[in-house]
Amino acid sequence: MIRLFIEGQELDVNEGFTHQITYAVDDIKNIDSKATAFSKTIVLPGTANNNKLLGNIFEFGNANLTNDNAPNVGYNFNASKSAKILVEINGLIILKGVLRLMSIVVDGENIEYEVALFGELGGFVNKLGNSKIQDLDFSEYNHYYNATNIKNSWDSINGTGYYYPLIDYGRVSMGKLDFFYKAFRPAMYLRDYMNKIITDAGFTWESNFFNTNFFKRLIVPNNDNGFLKKDATNFVEANNNATDTYTNSGISPLNFTQVFQNTVINQFTVSGGQYTYIGDGTNIKVTSLIKYDNTQFNSSIRVYLIKQRGAELTTIISAVPNPDVIGEFTLSGITDLLTNDKIFVRITINAPKLGTTIFKVLLNSTLTISKEPAGYVSYTLNDYININNTLPYNILQKDFFASVLKMFNLMVTEDKYKENHLIIEPWVDFYNLNRITYLDWSEKLDRSEPIVIKPMSEINARFYEFKYKSDSDYYNDIYRKKYNEGYGDRKFDNQLEFAKETSSSEVIFSATPIVAIAFPSGTNDKAISTIMKWDGLDINKEEQTASNIRILQAKKITDVQSWDILNNWDSSVGTPISGGSGLTAYGYAGHLDDPDAPNSDLNFGATNELYFNLATGALSNNMFNAYYSSYIAEITDKDSRLLTAKFKLTEKDIFNLDFGKFIWIDGILYRLIKIYDYSEGELCKVDLLRVIYTTY
Repeated sequence: MIRLFIEGQELDVNEGFTHQITYAVDDIKNIDSKATAFSKTIVLPGTANNNKLLGNIFEFGNANLTNDNAPNVGYNFNASKSAKILVEINGLIILKGVLRLMSIVVDGENIEYEVALFGELGGFVNKLGNSKIQDLDFSEYNHYYNATNIKNSWDSINGTGYYYPLIDYGRVSMGKLDFFYKAFRPAMYLRDYMNKIITDAGFTWESNFFNTNFFKRLIVPNNDNGFLKKDATNFVEANNNATDTYTNSGISPLNFTQVFQNTVINQFTVSGGQYTYIGDGTNIKVTSLIKYDNTQFNSSIRVYLIKQRGAELTTIISAVPNPDVIGEFTLSGITDLLTNDKIFVRITINAPKLGTTIFKVLLNSTLTISKEPAGYVSYTLNDYININNTLPYNILQKDFFASVLKMFNLMVTEDKYKENHLIIEPWVDFYNLNRITYLDWSEKLDRSEPIVIKPMSEINARFYEFKYKSDSDYYNDIYRKKYNEGYGDRKFDNQLEFAKETSSSEVIFSATPIVAIAFPSGTNDKAISTIMKWDGLDINKEEQTASNIRILQAKKITDVQSWDILNNWDSSVGTPISGGSGLTAYGYAGHLDDPDAPNSDLNFGATNELYFNLATGALSNNMFNAYYSSYIAEITDKDSRLLTAKFKLTEKDIFNLDFGKFIWIDGILYRLIKIYDYSEGELCKVDLLRVIYTTY
């Protein structure tokens, strides 16, 4: 007996109802994809019960107010959203996932609903929709930008929180020994990203792999063109909370600087009413509302907005107060700023011909300095960092998730007992090697039907490419131009004579070259991931650049020569920040787990060239060898075979379905690949891959 439940409420099915569900977890014909259970189009009758559960959506004028937080059924049914579905046969669950309404057929008084069913992994992808990485909430990791938090992050590499890697983004060091504090931007852990992506979609997970020390040390560094924050507030907001009186009774003009009380101040320091810019360079809009009393007018008065660069004064805008009145006016202008430029309000009173001139700036006069146009500004030391503003921008969560699956050849299955619970493990750890778990399906094979045994050479490609996304930063660019391939890519030739195709798997992340160049002193002993534009010659021509997102391995490297975190990128004039001097360790991050003695590499293949001196270590423990080589060896072995045949599977077989269990067929061991169009009591086609080795 077949029963369907939508959001826990039973749907009506026709007598002789067929569901034809396909089950798969991987696609050996396409290394770039994963699979889940899905059905062919299913037809449900338009009974009164089904009409009600599907919100009477067949009515031409149907419209309803829906609540996304309530079950997607009944009056709340929304065809643009997935609804939870459960398929039972004789009380055994053969599919749990989501239902999608495809179309409604109205033929006179007869109504039919055409729907498709997908396993929970399909429901998970639907839930992600167009959600982006910046939609995730990491606000529990907000903190102050200082040397203490930078250094402390190097000591707690555990897959959660934030980490400050030393990355050469360009113009962050003159000699590559000491580094400007802006070489440190907070990175989030990959494990945290995966956890939040899954749980925000309403799912839970388990994974031995995610809990390994290897996975816990993977980080995603900031990829922006500078360490920037949203300009949600003004740089400066200040007001005059008392009346200030300015007097000139002499014979020469006098200049006065208006002093304000600050309610908001960032990117600037202030002294004596002069606001000194400490950012990297920007355009600003400066506005001042001057409320004044000019009733004792005896000479000319002018109020200026002034920019001072070195000894040069530039008038942004000025105005003359009306004589003999109590009034107000607004000064507003736009100008560019460089580091150490000053902004202030100047009041000039010319020499009176006789008597004394008294000019008063009244209560609630204001000064505001903001970025022009509004957008992003650089973080500066001791700023409070809103971590959510530092996340990679405009990256879809489903693309991020899928690329992580590709990188580590992860298999995702759904727990048959827990709702919306994903089990995630690499292919190399996916199969249960305990012989007592092996299943014998020899008696389930229908030998009266054709049995097709196909060499995998007839299915496979000749070449398998594993690639990072191309990027245009200096070292990635020169490597690609020199070797005609991407840094860290791998192309595998399986030597199959009759195969001609190329199968590619590319992730959204880019590779990150590690560099240790001493410039100009020859004393640098820190290997540093480098992401910048450069002409390759003049260090003064380094440029920061936005980049594709990266994944790196974090480690605290100790016993390096003493160095400082500076308050300026030019080490010839920079001074160490508080707590940032005399350091003998640094927060490393790179594709190697340790640049001095590597044992694992995030590159798919060993590179043709390194940009630092490698003393010892293994470069063979790369992503291809660790997570793909045994998989590729299995599907490209000369003795590899794909068995396709008809099997008589029961609802109990489907309920207990586990792709991680090996299958015996006539004493030969196979991996279950795919079950096509299973329907109760009928034969179904099954793909099985011959096992060459259970372990490699």
